[in-house]
Amino acid sequence: MVGRIHGCDRCTSRTTAIALASSCVLALAAAVSGCAATAPGAAIAPSPQQSEAELRAGFEIRPVRSASALLTPDQLAGPFHRVGADVLHDGRDNVYSISSDFGDFEAVGDEQLAIRLREIDALAAMEATSKTATFAAAAGRALTSPFVATWNLVTHPVDSIRGIPVGAWDAINHAASLAGGSRSEFEDNALASVIGFETRKRRLAADLGVDPYSSNKVLQKQLNRLAWAAYAGSLPSMFVPFVRDGVASEPNEDRLSAMLRDNSPEDLRKFNRIELAVMGVPEPLADQFVGHRWYSPRRATVLVASLAAMDLAENRIGFIEAAITAESEVEAQRFTETARLLRAYNDGTTGVRAIVGVDGQLLAYSDDQSLVLPMAADYAIWSRATADAVRAAQQPLPDRPVTGIVFEVAGSASERVRSELQSRGIALREHVLDPLHGDLPYTPPRVETAAGGAE
Repeated sequence: MVGRIHGCDRCTSRTTAIALASSCVLALAAAVSGCAATAPGAAIAPSPQQSEAELRAGFEIRPVRSASALLTPDQLAGPFHRVGADVLHDGRDNVYSISSDFGDFEAVGDEQLAIRLREIDALAAMEATSKTATFAAAAGRALTSPFVATWNLVTHPVDSIRGIPVGAWDAINHAASLAGGSRSEFEDNALASVIGFETRKRRLAADLGVDPYSSNKVLQKQLNRLAWAAYAGSLPSMFVPFVRDGVASEPNEDRLSAMLRDNSPEDLRKFNRIELAVMGVPEPLADQFVGHRWYSPRRATVLVASLAAMDLAENRIGFIEAAITAESEVEAQRFTETARLLRAYNDGTTGVRAIVGVDGQLLAYSDDQSLVLPMAADYAIWSRATADAVRAAQQPLPDRPVTGIVFEVAGSASERVRSELQSRGIALREHVLDPLHGDLPYTPPRVETAAGGAE
């Protein structure tokens, strides 16, 4: 456990702030990604021995719950999917198993479940489109493109985010390196094709309501196939499937969707670098973040936008230093959700003044002198990690008066957590991020106070 760390005062110099961020990184990383009882995404029910040990220590065991109790009928089963009856728990998040017409998937967390269900709908729409005579004609026209025909981009689509084979990408990079000299018609065609394809793919993904940078390889393969037919084969827009708007439930969803649709990955990286520079994040650290393997352009943009919205908060550098320690997609997702939780508090209340670390836990100090403990969890249980987080939040801050503590959870909390918080006079905010209940704009959630009432 790292020692207590406090955020700097508003008058602290930039040099001191950077030094503070460096010392905070281990605390922030442990708070976000280290609270799971098991490795992120470990879909394993606790053994009897583990359960007995946790109970003896005074903690709750990781539950196995019924999917029918957590999901609506449409989420539980649809024309193309079915969610497994048992929902496991990895210490923070619900872990779902999904069987579908397009393969089996595991979804770690409610957010990822909502994404996967949307992707299955998109796969069904694309499959139906690909069986039409109109699509067949467009695919035939696409093959008249030397670049498309050479790499079989419609007949044998790849499952990568880039949408072209590695060999084709190497050829394009070679063409780009010859910008100072002459290029062949084939090389010019390749460069133009990729630019046009990327634009068409982003717009197609927006119409389908999916992320063009999704890690779902089944989705990527079919999205690439349809996008090449639409771009190179002039597939009429009326035949491009439409599922639903949006790819997630962040605040300002329309603006995010427009940014993802209209800007290339490099443009998004430039926007993120600019925002990070405004926050005072050093360029080498910003480069590490925007180039991080587990942060897709979308996820990185959401995280940066959330921090940028807290424009008066100190020590956002420390958050970025912690975020680059993510070692999996699940951990990157949790850092992003934590940033969104802090933004939600900032937007819905008096504002976040500083991000601080106390005894290895990530906290936020608000303008009304409240201490906010964010937990990126679908279902918070009274585990050793939760107890440690609450204990840290109760530590005094000598340089900052604390008038109250707020436990803010993305999903819901168990009755045991409710009881433990109430006995300590800690307010509870639940369902701050609610990905399974529609793409709704942010509204301040119901707040349960220590007395059991609501604000």
